[in-house]
Amino acid sequence: MRVPRNIFTVLISALILLWCAAATAATQDQKAKPAALAESGYSAQYVGTDNCKTCHEDQFKNVQGTAHYKVFSPQGRGQEWHGCESCHGPGSAHVDGGGDKTKIFRFSDQKPEKITERCMSCHENNLEHQNFNRSIHNKNGVTCTSCHSAHVPQVKEKLLVKRNPDLCFTCHSETKADFMKPFRHRVLDGYIQCQDCHNVHGTVLPKQLRVNPAQDAICYKCHAEKRGPFVFEHEPIRTEGCSACHTPHGSANPRLLTRARVNTLCLECHQNFYNAPHPQNTKSQACTLCHMGIHGSNTSPVFFK
Repeated sequence: MRVPRNIFTVLISALILLWCAAATAATQDQKAKPAALAESGYSAQYVGTDNCKTCHEDQFKNVQGTAHYKVFSPQGRGQEWHGCESCHGPGSAHVDGGGDKTKIFRFSDQKPEKITERCMSCHENNLEHQNFNRSIHNKNGVTCTSCHSAHVPQVKEKLLVKRNPDLCFTCHSETKADFMKPFRHRVLDGYIQCQDCHNVHGTVLPKQLRVNPAQDAICYKCHAEKRGPFVFEHEPIRTEGCSACHTPHGSANPRLLTRARVNTLCLECHQNFYNAPHPQNTKSQACTLCHMGIHGSNTSPVFFK
């Protein structure tokens, strides 16, 4: 009896699909495991946290109460998910070598990219962290342990080495000066934080800026009345954004404007109105006295009230 050719085609297709599914599952399983197992670099076995704390009792006490220790318990996971060895790798060679530091992964000895790779093996699927590899922080050698400490965090919630905004000011000292200007966002007062506007782990936008839930500029998260949509839009807002007229951190000018006088700012784009329809005298020195809906209007193409 001759078997129809299409049956062979179906069987071969089914085998290919099964092979692809198995390969995908194996890849996902590998990603799900900590980098300590995927790339230990040593011919070693896992020895368990109890062996680690024999010599590193202080470090164990520090990490025991953190989220890392709670997550990396061996319950329901393989042996590679032991607390200390989840990050530092299998420890048998280190133990057998009498504490030889070269036979275990020590974060203080590693280059930033190796540290990032180790941490991201668990954190890469977190929406907050998924753009870190393309972030300006990563490109400049700022790695996870630059801001976080698994053992001695000053802020336990995020395992931060310092409280915000002092942590950000460690590198961004020029921004700290902006927050001391007369008109500023109240970061130093604790009303908002750097991470409210920036995702320190990276975004697809410049300056690692966030967007609001509607995928608009993060400014609209607080200043929703400026968002619109408007029948008549002020074009710079759509093309350049809020920073076309405002400085985001702090300014010597009211409303965080980039210029001391409103007219000076407006005339940077509207030079043809320098003498018309009215002179720039004291009476009409503030364009927004008449053009009050400067962010956009539903009734006036020249943004009259």
